[in-house]
Amino acid sequence: MKQKITIKTIAKELGVSTSTVSKALKDSHEISIETKEKIKAYADLYNYKPNSLALQLRNQKTKVIGVILPKIVHHFFSTVVTGIEQGATEKGYNIIVCFSNESYQKEVESLKILSNGSVDGLIISIANGTLENNDFEHFKGLVAEEIPLVLIDRVVDDILCDKVVFDDVGAGYKATKFLINNGRKRIALLTTPKHVSVGALRRQGYEKALIILY
Repeated sequence: MKQKITIKTIAKELGVSTSTVSKALKDSHEISIETKEKIKAYADLYNYKPNSLALQLRNQKTKVIGVILPKIVHHFFSTVVTGIEQGATEKGYNIIVCFSNESYQKEVESLKILSNGSVDGLIISIANGTLENNDFEHFKGLVAEEIPLVLIDRVVDDILCDKVVFDDVGAGYKATKFLINNGRKRIALLTTPKHVSVGALRRQGYEKALIILY
């Protein structure tokens, strides 16, 4: 008897992303004919069947939105949760909030729990550990399975989903320009590690404003 396989199994065995496998099995024009044939042949060989229970769960409305944020004690993220809850309540939804504590592993585990059919969609700000690892397969798997996903604040281009971002370059520029206009000439910048996009963008604004001085 052949082993039961999943989209993740096929992706791992053939060295492609879960998104590529999902699109190939749906005969998407985005995937080359050669890749589609290889994926479909492997799926047929191992008698791949979509998880009908998971599909049924996802097709039932729970009226709940899952939220995963990096920190619980943080003014910005606490404000974000308040805004999400207000918006959700207005539309008759509830929210479930999890915190990754900046951990890649905790983020993956929270995502697994919330994406099993208990929520209608997810709002996530990526953990520092995930950005450092540069491993986004758990998000790509979510997109491949067509589970609604919105990334906020910390985002990456590799994940093809809706995103809510801020003008971090402009924020860095305005803050630095304010100090310059007040006569400050030696302006230090305390920011995030380079792999956190928010800090990198604010640094760009900071450096742009310093051109005025030098």
